[in-house]
Amino acid sequence: MYLIIKKTNYGHGVESSFSVAGTSDYKEGAKELLDAHETINNKNKNVSFKIVNFDEPLLLTKEMEVKSNGHKSA
Repeated sequence: MYLIIKKTNYGHGVESSFSVAGTSDYKEGAKELLDAHETINNKNKNVSFKIVNFDEPLLLTKEMEVKSNGHKSA
């Protein structure tokens, strides 16, 4: 999954904010979304967009747990 991340710079010592502006399952779709957001916001120099490839985290099962002695648990 690809995320379109929107960054808003406020300046004057205020921290920037980040939000998810869109998602796509395909890189080409993410590029199209990025282009659309950049076109819509082209006059606002305080806003930028980036594509981030977000992979689901790997969840380990109990069977894959490694004990302190280096062996897999049964």
